[in-house]
Amino acid sequence: MDALTWPFVITVLAVVIAPGPSLAVIIDQSLRAGRIAGLATVLGNTSGLVFWAFASAFGLTALVRTSEIAFVVLKVVGAVYLVWLGIQALLRSRRRHEETAGRAVQRGLFASYRAGLVANLANPKAAVLYLALLPQFLPAGGDVLSGTAVLAVAQMALSASWYTLVVLAVGAVRRFLARPGVRARVDQLSGLVLVGMGVRMVTLGRSAA
Repeated sequence: MDALTWPFVITVLAVVIAPGPSLAVIIDQSLRAGRIAGLATVLGNTSGLVFWAFASAFGLTALVRTSEIAFVVLKVVGAVYLVWLGIQALLRSRRRHEETAGRAVQRGLFASYRAGLVANLANPKAAVLYLALLPQFLPAGGDVLSGTAVLAVAQMALSASWYTLVVLAVGAVRRFLARPGVRARVDQLSGLVLVGMGVRMVTLGRSAA
């Protein structure tokens, strides 16, 4: 537990709270299909963190950090996915609210879980987080594997807690946001944000990751 310090907690909170692809996707799914779908998206995002934690333990995140090709491929995949989600939101803003709501229910929770998972796995910053940030807080001379496990679990718990609060907040105002006119504007804004983040991800350099 020596690895778990207040500087680490504060740093991780700052990283988690900063707006990014995962936050945009979680809000989008919560608005589309409700609180349960939003929580499923949070679970998908957390599952992505579990993958990166294991990848870090086996040195796979080092490939993203050192290989230009791996970094570019990952960020392009992430950018395409975010732009696709953004376009879907923009198209929804042009449909009738009743039709959109019906489709949201039919999609099921797995689709929301998958959205959160893919958004996380396709984000190179998530990979770099476990390679560049966590090792800085490992105590000198301590067991690397157990220390990394403690930090990873703490990071996942903080991430899931924050995004759960976001889902609950969105759920509290969803009835107002679900009004046809308001919903269309929200979908337009959500679509533009997602497309913008996709474009930004394409231009993401290693210094920003």
